Amino acid sequence: MPKPEWFQGPEPMKRKPKRIRKIFYLRHFHNPKSCIREMNRAGGRPVRILPQLGIIIGEFAGKEGPRSLEGHPDVAHWEFDSRVTITDPYAGEIKEKTTDPLPWGIREVEAYKVWPYTKGRGIKVAVVDTGIANDHPSIQKNYAGGVNILSPMFTPYDYNGHGTHVAGTIAGRATELNVVGVAPRVRIYAVKAFNRKGSANLSDLLSAINWCIENDMDIVNMSFGMSKVSDSLRQAIQTAHRKGIMLVAAAGNQGISGTVDYPARYEETIGVTSVSKDGKLSAFSNTGEGVDLAAPGDKISSAWLNGTTRVMSGTSMAVPHVSGTVALLLYLRKNLTPAQVRDLLIHSARPIQTHPQYGKLNAFQSVQLLARSMGRFIP
Repeated sequence: MPKPEWFQGPEPMKRKPKRIRKIFYLRHFHNPKSCIREMNRAGGRPVRILPQLGIIIGEFAGKEGPRSLEGHPDVAHWEFDSRVTITDPYAGEIKEKTTDPLPWGIREVEAYKVWPYTKGRGIKVAVVDTGIANDHPSIQKNYAGGVNILSPMFTPYDYNGHGTHVAGTIAGRATELNVVGVAPRVRIYAVKAFNRKGSANLSDLLSAINWCIENDMDIVNMSFGMSKVSDSLRQAIQTAHRKGIMLVAAAGNQGISGTVDYPARYEETIGVTSVSKDGKLSAFSNTGEGVDLAAPGDKISSAWLNGTTRVMSGTSMAVPHVSGTVALLLYLRKNLTPAQVRDLLIHSARPIQTHPQYGKLNAFQSVQLLARSMGRFIP
């Protein structure tokens, strides 16, 4: 039966136009107001202004957005926002009980040997990740706060688990749970840039680095990577490096030789790949230019959600061993430069027989080397 002419029915739902984000890097952060005015004239809006990095993140309607800003005299370069996803090759439950209060990675790097002299007390370590479950018994005493880049009105609590696992390897202090970190007295900060699915926008990572600079972090742990080069990320890493911040990043988990993820590939970061219990490079480890050393990353036991523990593998798990070791060094000598720290780590590393071009992290020997340079003796 046909509907009467007067019957219109409900109006069809109108789809909101797709919005895209662009990242604009300004020359010496010159005249950001001019850039913002042009952005508003083009129908866009500034989403974030990152003063430490000289970056404006704008949002526009449409697939491409207007091109008027791309040739703006104050814009050095621009790029589309993109997605970064954490991909670790293995995550499993802990099935075997152990009487050893230390995870194998902590024992392997011999961090426990220097705890009478340094535990990294007071060193500020930022974990750019999925957040941190700050109520975990192994972390809560060292947790110092942080920021939720995704939702600034909320705390940076972890609903994924990855960031909590990383934090446990850096700062854990619960021997009864077999969660003890390399530097169990650091101040650990959650910088939540990845969502519960382990996914982040490039713009979120830039905002995270901007926060780390503004809040005077000593070390930034970046247990993530991306295969695509980003000029904006490179500029952000260079800026943080010039500020004296130690940046430690994961080489990637594709098991590829000659291909290393960004930002580990940048010379300003300490690029870390993974070794297994047998002392050899893990099968999933990326290697090549940008890798500075290797650390335990295969089947690492650490903190998880709901006060539990879990075993995970990946170069993501190797990075916090290095970040914790850097904290041990900085406690003894706070004015170490990133270049000096890199040299200490590389020259104190133990050779890997199958890959002699890479050294395996040894926290004990790195602290000994620093102590000798200071005229001190650590047996």
